[in-house]
Amino acid sequence: MVLARLSIWIFKKGKREEGFAELDKILNSATRHTTEYRGYISLISQDDPGGSTILTLWQDEESLEASEKGVYSLAIAKVQDFLEGIPQVKNFKVFSTELFTRSELEKGFF
Repeated sequence: MVLARLSIWIFKKGKREEGFAELDKILNSATRHTTEYRGYISLISQDDPGGSTILTLWQDEESLEASEKGVYSLAIAKVQDFLEGIPQVKNFKVFSTELFTRSELEKGFF
């Protein structure tokens, strides 16, 4: 069973691009060495100039909990100066997913 953590990050005025770039860099590096990590999706709000949402995917309950003490805590520590406050977090069980790569779309598989 795959689990997901949805976190909503609100950055200080004028700090989203810089803070989000740092956050993305942390996710790209810190998660690569975690075997139970299954991926992430980063979303930048079109409606809220300070808002961003990140969905991380984890293999099981243990890896989700471990990531909270590892990856998530590291991310907050590194970008806290850019944030309005602590991110809102909700955890989910993944029911289904379907993602396409650019190459699949360009080759006409879908």
